[in-house]
Formats: sequence, C-alpha cells, structure tokens
Amino acid sequence: MEMLDPGATGHLAEWERETRSSIIFRSANGAMAEDIDGKIYLDMTSCSGASPLGSNDPVFKTKLARAMEQETDILPSPVSEQRQILAGKISRMFPDNPRVFFLRTGSCATEAAIRIARHRTGRPIILTAGFHGWHEIFQQYPWSDNPAAKDQHIQDFQYDIDILERQLVTNEGKIAGIFITPEPSVFPAELLQEISRMASLHGVLLIVDEVLCGLRYAKGGYCRKHGVKADLITLAKGIAQGIGLSAVVGTTDAMTGADGAYLGNTYLRENRAFVAGNLTQEIFEEADIMARIAESGSALKKLFRTAFERNEIPARVIGNETMFRIVLPSQKHGRAFAQRCLQHGIYSGYPGTYMSNASMDSPFFATLQSALERALADYRKDEDMTAQVTDASMVAYCAEAFHTTESACLSNKHHWA
Repeated sequence: MEMLDPGATGHLAEWERETRSSIIFRSANGAMAEDIDGKIYLDMTSCSGASPLGSNDPVFKTKLARAMEQETDILPSPVSEQRQILAGKISRMFPDNPRVFFLRTGSCATEAAIRIARHRTGRPIILTAGFHGWHEIFQQYPWSDNPAAKDQHIQDFQYDIDILERQLVTNEGKIAGIFITPEPSVFPAELLQEISRMASLHGVLLIVDEVLCGLRYAKGGYCRKHGVKADLITLAKGIAQGIGLSAVVGTTDAMTGADGAYLGNTYLRENRAFVAGNLTQEIFEEADIMARIAESGSALKKLFRTAFERNEIPARVIGNETMFRIVLPSQKHGRAFAQRCLQHGIYSGYPGTYMSNASMDSPFFATLQSALERALADYRKDEDMTAQVTDASMVAYCAEAFHTTESACLSNKHHWA
C-alpha cells in the first residue's frame, strides 16, 4: 500500500471545521468509519445526508455491480434510457412538479433553479433564506464575511416575514422568486405555507431547496407532506446513494424557463449515476427505507436525550426523527461538546444536523451509548453545568446555523420550544 505523505495534505479546514479536518478516513461500513490509524468513528451525519442506506451497503453494491455488467458507464448524450426511467420515478414521487432536470451536485441544482426562475419570469431578483450551496451567487452577507462578489439581485430575508414583506413591496415587478430552505427543527410548516401565500399574492415563483430533506423528511418531500405548492424544488442527497446526482423538479409552467436557459453538464453523460439512482429508489421502495430511517432516527434522538438527562447536562434535542439538532447553552458549550464527541469517536459538529440511516443497528447503538457516556463525562468536567438552554441560546444557535433574525427565531418558539 502506498504510504501517505503528511506534507501533501488536502487542507479542508474551511469545509470540515476545526479538528475534523485532521481525520483521514480509510473505509466505512454502515454508520461506522475507520481512519488511517485504525480509530473508529460513529457517523452522526450519514455522510452529510448522502448515504441514506449507510456506507458500503452490500445490497446496493451488489446490485450496482451486476447492473454495470450490462450497462454502459458513459454515453455520448445525457439523454439515456436510465435517465428517462429515473425521471419517471422522480416525477411520480413529486406529482405537482412533473418536469425533471438532472445535474451533479446540490449547489448545481440550486444555481440552476435560480437561472430557470429568471428565464421564466424575465426578472432578476431572488429573495432568499437559508443555505443554498457554495456557488458565488449565494456567498452574500451574512453567509460570507468577505464575499467574492456582491450580487444586489440576491436579497436575504433571514426567515423573517416582516423583512420579506418589505422586500416584496420595495422590489415589486423585479422579483423572479422566493428561494427558501426548510429547516424543520426550528421552523414549522406554517412558515413555508405563509411564504407560499405571499409568493402567490405578489406573483413570484416559490422555489424550495429540499437538497437535504427532499428524500429524507417524508415520501415526496417536505412540500408534499405539508401541502405546499412550490414552482421549483431542488433535490440531491439520497438520490443515488452518494454518487453525484441532483435535480430540479418543477411545474410544467415554471420549467419552461429551463428551455431557454443553458444548463449544460458534461458529466451527466455518466450513465452509471442514473443506474445508481434507479437502484437506490428501488431499494427505498422494496426495503421501506423511509420507515427505517425514521425508526433509527427516533432511537438516535432518544439515546441523546436520555444521555443528557441521565448526566444532568442542559441540552435541547429538537427536530424531525430523520434530521434533528442538539442545542447547548452557548456556542462555547456546543463546540466543547462536539470536540469531546470527536475525541471519543462520535463524528458530529456544532451547529450541525444529525441524520440517521438505515444501517444503524443494535451494535451501532450500543457502541454509541458507551462512547457518548465517556464524552459527556469529560464534557461535564470542563464546562459550566449551571448554564441553561434559554431563548437567548436558541437565538444564538439559529443566527449561526441558519442566519435568522432574533424575531424570526422567537416568533416560531411554539414549534421548537
């Protein structure tokens, strides 16, 4: 085996944050991963949501290997049989948004959605809330302290309805759409329903970023679960079990914007991604993966909540079973907790989304419980246990995690409290 050169590091501190970037992984199975020193980590992120089945899933790997014995790896055109089959599956999953355009990453999908909306409406302005990826148009304040280029046509309303209302009035006739990422742990469905009403009232498109929750939160995604009629929805994580594939799904009317917009992508000719996407969705149906993710997520939430209570540690566990969050009294407490977790082999971050997958079994939970007890024992020794999780704690968490205003956070207290 080739030895690693410690000087040739692909530095990812800006991506992995703090000490996580020093971990070099070698392999993974299910929700457990091994680094180059043989240390085992328990993955609380499900590979940042990309692995709903768990890493190295034997059923998926076997089916993909068999399929690729018959299928072509890459084709001259992205218009392929496997693509058309997957488009049909996605369309049936999102019946209100029957047209599908595939891309590679979540960031590709979100930028494509903006381009589609602008071409459909002929208007430049996007009113936005939430994280939409790394592309330059989204690197505006407050997501970036020093953005590469300020785009006056991207305006962040920070989940604050009052700010959104002012932006809608001030920019009347110039707005292509409202683009929002649902954050189920903090914001209730009623918030998106109200924003949908406002979009309709002002004649602008509603674009919902379901890159994280679309194939995890519920069958058919967040919008369908809560009766929201979005014009465009972006999807990515979970489509193809970690193989790069994303999509914009939309109404027939909204997606006419895609007909006049250039959305070229060389690597959509990789037929393997569509084969993987079809197999992943087949496994979802055959093995009832959504129910298994929810079941393991419920057990994961209960394990953390019980451990905090048993150790008398102030903490709040909030959110949906399949994607939840842990809030500590302060950012200092949160980062100390995440550091202790890493030291004891629990791979997480603060703030961060905890996501279950279908591979989390009894041995995983037994290992996690033991590791968490050790992490919490160390955390207790170093941090102030008299500090409580207050409304101010939640405001600070939401400001960092979602860039909300204080008003937006507290006005939805009935949901997260």
